[in-house]
Amino acid sequence: MGISVTIINICTEKPTTMKRTEFLKFNDTPCKFKLRGGKEVFGVIWENSYGNELMHFFSTAAERMRYKTAEGVNDRSTCEKLKTPVELEDIVLAEPLS
Repeated sequence: MGISVTIINICTEKPTTMKRTEFLKFNDTPCKFKLRGGKEVFGVIWENSYGNELMHFFSTAAERMRYKTAEGVNDRSTCEKLKTPVELEDIVLAEPLS
C-alpha cells in the first residue's frame, strides 16, 4: 500500500512592481503591460516632468502619435484627452511589441 502526496505551492508574495530604472528602457515604446491585478494592456507609457515631479501616462500607440502631433502645435485640450495617468507601481511586466 503506497502513500500519495500532493504538494500545493501557494505564493503569498506580491508581484514585483516596476521601478523607474527598469521602466526607462520601455519609455515611449509600444508594449504589452501586465498590471498588478493581472490585467494586460497594450499601448505606450511615457514619462513627463513637471518641475521636480515626474509623471507617467498611458495611451494606445495610435493615441500617442496623435498626442505628439497635438503637442507639436500646442493643442493642450487634445493632449489631455489622449493620456491617462498611470503609476509605475501598478506595472509588473513590460514586453516590447516590436
